[in-house]
Amino acid sequence: MKNRELNSAVVLCGGMGRRMGSDKGLLVMEGRSFIEIITDKLLGYFSEVAVVFRDSGQAANYTGLLDSSIRILTDEVPGVGPLGGIFTALGRISGSAALFLPCDSPLVTGEFLLNMKDAFRVMGAGCDAIVPCRDDLPEPLHAVYSVKIRDHIDGLLAKNERRVRVLLDSIESCRIDAISLDPSLRSFRNFNRPEDLRI
Repeated sequence: MKNRELNSAVVLCGGMGRRMGSDKGLLVMEGRSFIEIITDKLLGYFSEVAVVFRDSGQAANYTGLLDSSIRILTDEVPGVGPLGGIFTALGRISGSAALFLPCDSPLVTGEFLLNMKDAFRVMGAGCDAIVPCRDDLPEPLHAVYSVKIRDHIDGLLAKNERRVRVLLDSIESCRIDAISLDPSLRSFRNFNRPEDLRI
C-alpha cells in the first residue's frame, strides 16, 4: 500500500488540571508556557498543528501564546475528557491521521516526533492507531489516531464510554515499544501535581 506522510499534530488541552490546581498548558518552564514549548516543537515537524480546548473561555486564556498558524478548536462534546478532544480534532484536521499529545508533556523530543512520523509512514495504512507502550501499558495520549475511527468514537461517547483504553481495545491498534521511540522516555514525562515540577 502506498506510503503516507503524517502532517497533522494535535495538543489536547481541555483538562481541568484539578490535581495540579491550575490549567496545565499555562504552566511555565524556563520562562515559557507548556503550550508554547510543545506547539513550537510540533511546528518544526508538522505542517498542521491544532490545540483542542474545552471551551472558548479556556481558549481565551491562551491569547497571545500560540503562533498564528495554529488551529484553535473547542470540544464538540463537552465534559467527556480526552476522548472528546480526539473526536473533535479528527473531524477538523485536513490529513488522514494526527499525532496527539497532552499539554503537560513539554519535554517531548524531536526524536520521538520523527520516529512517530516514521512509524506512520511504515504502519499507517494498516493501523487505526499507533500507540507507544511502556511495560505493556499504552500511552494513549502520545499516539497517532486515524480519522477513520471518528464514527466509532461517536458510538462510544453515545454509550457514555469515555475511556481511551476502551477505544484502543476496540480498534486496530498497533503498539510500539516506547523506548524505541524515545530512549530517554522524556517525551512521556507529564506533570500532574505541583511537586512534579521539581525536575
